[in-house]
Amino acid sequence: MMRQVAARSILTRTGGFLAGFTHTLNPYRGCSFGSALCGTFCYAAEMAYGRRGAWGEEVEAKANAAELYRRDLAREKRRGPVRIFFSSVTDPYLPQERRLGITRALLEAMAESPPDRLVLQTHTPGPLRDLDLLRRIGCDLEVNITVETDRATLPGFPPPAASPHERIAALATIRRAGLAAVGVVAPLLPLQDPEEFARALDGACTRVILDHWRIGDGSPGGARTKRRGFPELLARGGFGEWNRIEALQKTQDLFRSILGPDRVSISRAGFNATPPAPPPISRPATGEA
Repeated sequence: MMRQVAARSILTRTGGFLAGFTHTLNPYRGCSFGSALCGTFCYAAEMAYGRRGAWGEEVEAKANAAELYRRDLAREKRRGPVRIFFSSVTDPYLPQERRLGITRALLEAMAESPPDRLVLQTHTPGPLRDLDLLRRIGCDLEVNITVETDRATLPGFPPPAASPHERIAALATIRRAGLAAVGVVAPLLPLQDPEEFARALDGACTRVILDHWRIGDGSPGGARTKRRGFPELLARGGFGEWNRIEALQKTQDLFRSILGPDRVSISRAGFNATPPAPPPISRPATGEA
């Protein structure tokens, strides 16, 4: 079920795991990609929604998000730099986005009044639809696309929103457009061919973030993820070795040998890393001499 709502605010003060940012921005509440099964391992189901059985079944769309952004940005800019993580507990490119265009309206507002830093994170190729706007946003900007595994499916897991191939191809297109394209392997799921996966990301991304559920869910020792049954889900599928932190260490060493140590970062440090200066923004000609 999907309903549109009038939100009271759109920029939420943040810190902790996302200490490099001042605010998070979530244009939707809930998720329509997966199912209630996702609630057994998705941290967002507990942090943002609270009703575990309803996860994957209900979505609220913040219809007035762009209007609120303009208002909230002006207020927050008076306090200092505004660094936005968009989005933290939903996906900005849920299927409803094609019809509602809430994320696109927000990006239009950001092109007019940009924050100081923006990370747009999704696990779909959705940003390709908004490349025109993304190239106009004059700030430190990164487009993060989550690619947790090179496997098309995993036993016991719901189908992904888009295939690994589609997401890696989207990252490559974003990079060719002159934008910073970040491959987010988070949480690290079982890999079929780690070396080939690393080489594919090497050609598609400006950098890669690796994460593991034991350190990446924001709770001590991955307690939140353990409580939701994620380790058992991996073990039942025959991938119990990927529950160990050694899987991350081994993947990290391989990725750094292929992409170089400066292009591979880990968990919290990777998400909060300050990006390099943005590439020049292509602006339409005005016709003036």
